[in-house]
Amino acid sequence: MTIDAHRTVRPTVSVVIPMNGILSQLDEQLDGLAQQNYLGEFEVVVADNGVGDLLRRHISDHSLNTRMKIQYIDASEQAGVSFARNCGARHASGEFLAFCDADDIVHENWISSLVGFAQDFDVVGTAVETAGINTAKAMSWTPSMPAERQGRTTFLPHAIGASMGAWTGVWRDLGGMDTSYHASEDVEFCWRAQLAGYTFGFLPVAEVAYRLREELRPLLRQSYKLGYGFARLQGEYRARGCPPVSVRRVAYWWTLLILGNPLVPSFVTKVSRGQWARAVAAHAGEVRGGLKYHTFGW
Repeated sequence: MTIDAHRTVRPTVSVVIPMNGILSQLDEQLDGLAQQNYLGEFEVVVADNGVGDLLRRHISDHSLNTRMKIQYIDASEQAGVSFARNCGARHASGEFLAFCDADDIVHENWISSLVGFAQDFDVVGTAVETAGINTAKAMSWTPSMPAERQGRTTFLPHAIGASMGAWTGVWRDLGGMDTSYHASEDVEFCWRAQLAGYTFGFLPVAEVAYRLREELRPLLRQSYKLGYGFARLQGEYRARGCPPVSVRRVAYWWTLLILGNPLVPSFVTKVSRGQWARAVAAHAGEVRGGLKYHTFGW
């Protein structure tokens, strides 16, 4: 695939937000979108994945409706962020799709950065940062990754669903996200796009304040799903060139987790109990997903 020479420098943009969370956090995200410095036209499509009439009324009466177009879409037929994003994209009118999450806050350059970078690529993403909106406890449980290391895997690069863009024609040609994935759906879409011949670019500049889990149980659920989902992805894409996950690597990480368990003082391990528990959940998900989808190899 090649870049369409007829794409405009300032395309109309549809910002798609899957929503099944807290209204006050969505309002913070909408405030961030209202402060965008993008000089082209953009709309906001909120895809309701289970909130219901409360969200519908909230969007209908929202004070920011006078500053930007906010569209409510019912995306409750199937649970999952992939389904919600697909529904939002299907109702979008923009030439370019920009995806963010309801519980994060985009920086004022976010749309401009995605659109500018997409002049050379079909699908794009930017880095995110966690220092802007998270507590010290949440950050101790989930340490941040430098922008230049984000979006990388041992196979192909990828965008983070919280800061991702694609030309609308590309998105629709690929059929959107795979709704059977409940984690790593953003990675799967980017891998599939690249293997289909579309170009991908990752901008190592943090353009979104990414919200971390502040309660242990939701963090462990999220971590397990991420471990399982990425292991599934690696297993399903082995036939398409993704390298297997080494059994030795898995054994190495479990050895570290056992030796660094909470019975060992944190000043020795340099790891908080929350961080250790999160890692155990992620690797447990990896083992289960890896065994099911034949991810592991020697």
